[in-house]
Order: sequence, then structure tokens, then C-alpha cells
Amino acid sequence: MKVESIVVYQEASVPCFCMRKEQIARLRQAFPAARVTWCRSERACLRALPQAQVAVTWAFRQAWFARAPRLRAVLSSAAGRDLSPLDPPPGVTVRYGTFHGPLMAETVLGMMLAFERGIFTAYARQLQGDLWPRSALYGTVRLLRGSHAVIVGFGHIGKAIGSLLKPFGVRVTGLRRTPPARRPPWFCRGDRQLAADQLDAVLPEADHLILVLPSDTGTDRLIDAARLARLPRHAVLYNVGRGNCIDEAALARALQTGTLRGACLDVFAREPLAPDSPLAADLPGLVRMPHASAFADAYMDRFMDEVITWLSK
Repeated sequence: MKVESIVVYQEASVPCFCMRKEQIARLRQAFPAARVTWCRSERACLRALPQAQVAVTWAFRQAWFARAPRLRAVLSSAAGRDLSPLDPPPGVTVRYGTFHGPLMAETVLGMMLAFERGIFTAYARQLQGDLWPRSALYGTVRLLRGSHAVIVGFGHIGKAIGSLLKPFGVRVTGLRRTPPARRPPWFCRGDRQLAADQLDAVLPEADHLILVLPSDTGTDRLIDAARLARLPRHAVLYNVGRGNCIDEAALARALQTGTLRGACLDVFAREPLAPDSPLAADLPGLVRMPHASAFADAYMDRFMDEVITWLSK
């Protein structure tokens, strides 16, 4: 489509999620004939919407469609529709970001290496004043190479994680509701794509269980006490999708009793994490992050790459 008017409203409490003048300059350079309006407040965005052909924002509200009769596209930096679901009128396209995968994949890989190579354990003992925690690492440090990662939610983010694991010699099994017939080009012998209903069968084989699930597809407490019990004791669970998919009380019990080696969690059922959460305790093997797996200085640059690509088609 011929782009004539673009409204950008991308403000957030997280600095790297905010649009900067450098990205606005890129957008204006890519579409010199278009009027690009950079809004720094919701009020300014609402004033500009009546003339907008394209809205670049993660904060679009359903009621705003009525204010934008010329609108043809909403381009969101959000990784999925579950946090900001929209039902666009005819003739309007809503697109969500697909650039998060490489950013989040580095976070997951970092977690896996830090867990397997004893870095988390050594740092925790350092904080306790232990100057030479060698004995704490006996029997706990493992190789990432040769391990098996089961990735539940094998969309663009899950595949980015799997792809980054391959140079480290990790065998990958990806699960999704309807797996495609074509294998990813980076798959090796032993890598698999399975339907989600095979989850129970593969859990006993997992050294790493990586969850990359949305919250709007019936995923509530998918990983419950029974499924946690199917994992080997040495397994580690990672969640960078949405927090609703884990029975948090059951996970806390598994960590406390040692039936699960560890968990690295970026997301929780309630956010911010509350003091009364079962995962707020100082549990053995628990590493928490504050929903930050996609944080990166390049976040907006990656989003702008997608925006320019989308609008150039």
C-alpha cells in the first residue's frame, strides 16, 4: 500500500521499549512522502489518529478504531496478541512483532549455560560469604553439549531458541499444537517436531524443559504436579512465555523437595511477583527474572526493521 500517514506512539516504563529519535529518523527516511507523527502521550496519539493510515504502537485500544476512519494497519511491538487483543474492523490489519526470538534465545541460552556450568551456584554461595565454594559444585556441574531440550511452544520464538542451541550440541524437540510438515533447516538427526499431545511422552527424556507459550490458548497450569513429576530429577525448567502455564505451588514443592533440580523463570502468574507467591520464597535451584528476557538496547531497532519491511511490501 502507498504509505501517506504514520502515527507512532511507543512509550513505556521500560526504556528500551520506547521509540527514540533515531528510529523516527529511519522511518522518515524510508518513507519520505509520508507524514510521520511521533506522539509522546496518549492524548497526542488520540489527536493524531483521525488522519492516521498506519499506527505504530503496542498500546492500541479497541475503542480507538472508531477514532481512525483512515486506518489500514496497526503494527505492534508486542510478541503476541494475548496482552493486547484487538478485533480490527474490515480493511484493517493488525500485526505483532516477530523480532523477539533472537533476543529471548540469548537469555535462555545464558540461563542454561549458567545453570549447567555451576555459575548460578557459585554466585549464590558467593553472596553467602563463601570464598571458595568448590565443594558446592561437586556432582552438579554438567555439560550442555549432548543434552536434550524440549521446547513447548515451537513458534518463531521457540525456533529461535532451538536454533541458537544447535552450535552447543543440544538435541531439540519442539512441540506445538499442529507441527508443520517441513523441518527447520537447522535440524539435525535426532531433532523432532511433535504435536502438543505428545508432551507427557517426552517429559521423561528432557534435560531442559523450555516453555514459550501464550496465555490465550488454553494453557492454564499446563505444567502441573503430575507433569513436573514426569521430569527427571536433574531436569531444569525455563519459562519465558507467560506465567499462567505453570502450577506455581506444585513447582515450589518440587524445588523444595529436590524432585526437580531447578527452574529459571522470567514470567509469573501474577506480575509483578507478589510476596505471597509460592515462588517468592528462597527456593533451592530457583532463578527469577522480572519479565525481562527480551530486554536489549537494540529492541526498538529490531522492531523498526520489521515496521519498514512490513510497510515496504
